[in-house]
Parts: sequence; C-alpha cells; structure tokens
Amino acid sequence: MNDQIGWRGNAEKGESHLTLTVADDALVQAAWKQAEAARPAFDAMMREIRDRTNGQGSQLPGDRLSEGVAEVDYSLKTLESLRGKVARELRKDLEATTSEILADMKDLNRYTLLFEAESYTHGVQESFNELRARGFDEIKVQNTWTDPVYKGINSAWEHRETGQRIELQLHTPDSFDVKMANHKLFELARSGALVEEFGREKAGPYIDAANQLMNERYQTCREVNGEKLPIVEPANHEQLAKPFARVELQGIAEEKHFAAVRERAGEPAPAVVPNQSTQQNMSVAQLAELKGGVKNTQTQSAASTQSGTQAAGQAVNPIAGAARQRSVRGNAQSTGNTAAQGPAAQQNAVRPRQLPQQNNNPGRGRGQ
Repeated sequence: MNDQIGWRGNAEKGESHLTLTVADDALVQAAWKQAEAARPAFDAMMREIRDRTNGQGSQLPGDRLSEGVAEVDYSLKTLESLRGKVARELRKDLEATTSEILADMKDLNRYTLLFEAESYTHGVQESFNELRARGFDEIKVQNTWTDPVYKGINSAWEHRETGQRIELQLHTPDSFDVKMANHKLFELARSGALVEEFGREKAGPYIDAANQLMNERYQTCREVNGEKLPIVEPANHEQLAKPFARVELQGIAEEKHFAAVRERAGEPAPAVVPNQSTQQNMSVAQLAELKGGVKNTQTQSAASTQSGTQAAGQAVNPIAGAARQRSVRGNAQSTGNTAAQGPAAQQNAVRPRQLPQQNNNPGRGRGQ
C-alpha cells in the first residue's frame, strides 16, 4: 500500500516514467506549501536588492508590481516541477529518501537578476553583499560561463536564523534570453526522457544533439550589421567563482539525431537554401518556382515598405511636427546638461535596456 503511486509525470513531455508514491507526494506538497508562504517576503526583499543595485543597471525579470501583480513571476517553483525533480533524484540515487532530497533543495524560492556584460561582475558582487547584509550565507556559487549549454552564475543562500533558502541566478540580458529559449531542449536533455525512449546505450547522440543546439544559440545570439555573433562574456567573471563546464560537446550527433530532438522539443527545422550544384540539377519549372517565389517576396516587401511610408506621411501634421521638434530640442538640452554635470550624472542618465521576452513555460528553465 505504501508503494501506491500518488503522482506520475506528464506523458506529453516524455516524463511518464517519473513517479512518486502517495507518501512521498505528501511530503513534496508540504515542502511546496512552506515555500509558497515565504514567497511574499522574498519577493519584497529581491525588489529592494534590485533597487539598491540599480547603479549597475540591475533588472528583476518577472517583476510586474507596476501592473498591480504582487508576485514576481516564476519566483516559486511550480509543484509539478518540484515533483519531477524529486522523482528524478529518487531514480538517480536508489538509497536516497524524499525527506533527504527536500532538505537539500535550494530552488523552491528562486530569482534572477540581470546586469549588462560591462557591469555584470560588480553588479553580482553588490547583490551578494546585499544578501549577506540581510542575514544570508552562501551555500554555493557556481560559475558556468565557460559551459557550452548554460552560461551564467547560479547561487544558493540560506538564512542563518530561519534556515530558509533561496536560489539567485545572475545573467546578462543575452544569456537570460538564450536560457529561456533553450528551456525545452535543456529539460529534454536532463529529464531522462531520451534515455527512457532510446535506451542508455543509444541515447548519447540524441543528448549531444540537444547540447549542440543549445550551444548554437550562444554562438549566434547577437546581431551586428547583419552578422550573427557569439555572446559577450562578462569581464573578470572568474572573480565571482572558479568557472567550470558541466557539459562537454561530443560531436557524435548526426542529422537524424538533430531532427528527432527538434521534433520532441518543438524546435523548427532549419531552413534549406538550394546551393548552386543543387540548382543545376533542378528542372526548369522548379527553378522558375524558386526564382518566382524570391521575386514575389521581394515585390511584396517593397510594396509593404512603400505603403507603410505613405501611411506614415499621411499621418504627419504640423502640430505633431512641431511637437517632435520641441522634443528633439529638449533632448539636446538634456544631453548637454548631463554632459556638463560630469560622469556621475551621465551614468545616472543611462537606462537599462528592455528585458528579453520570457516564455510562458512556468518551469522557467530553472536548475539550468
């Protein structure tokens, strides 16, 4: 009776092999409710830390207090995510108990702060000092900026009086954006679903394919003058903790492995552009269709641009034009005043760039 299944993973996510007994699931739910009760105080604390590190351009993803939303998005691990994590740990270590796993859990309440690459190291150091000043001691600080599939700082903290724990991830806007985009691939690679489906001996190339696809986003996450460039690693990030890589790209995946992983993660197939040799072997009709499609696309794009320009021109009126001129003059005066006030005023005038869009997956890609 004690082995009766109380929870089973989602089959659509390939996690039906993950299970918890009724007794284990009760322990998991109790731990989650305790974290839920601590959430409001932690949310308020992290907003304060964000504000106090604003000189480094800090941002707190998921904070929508200005919109009337009290909770910071994703600051509480979902119950389903917690169940899955405990179930995976139980499968990994057959001698472990649910109570032991929950006692070691560090990310039930979790947050992310963002800093631009140029201010990242100082921003992280200030954030850590703010936590220490509030009675928290660090449990771990992991620097995976040299890891091919997950780049950032992952830290965990415990309050020295209450024993409450939080996880704090530190990212640049680019690394955060890539992490969110890689969420499904990351979960697929680590959940055991590929091992369950293909077997332990054959799963390696599929896991490698997922890792290579995740790494590819880091290599092309910036665009400068139309060219895709790799992510910028923060200067002196090694001062925060010794960097290490958790994953090694093996290069053993073939196209069939990439295709299978893309399908399971909902990733789009890569666009195929016929090369010159391929075009030579195409029929006249196929070439005409290819060139016609390109021509039609260009024509539609040009027409759309012309239409948009005309519409914009029709919307202009003398009052709006005068208002824009006043705005330009005001901005020029403001810029001149800032320059005259010196570097400190110029720094205060800088606004952090807009947060990258988060996906709607409540799992948030945590544990990465």
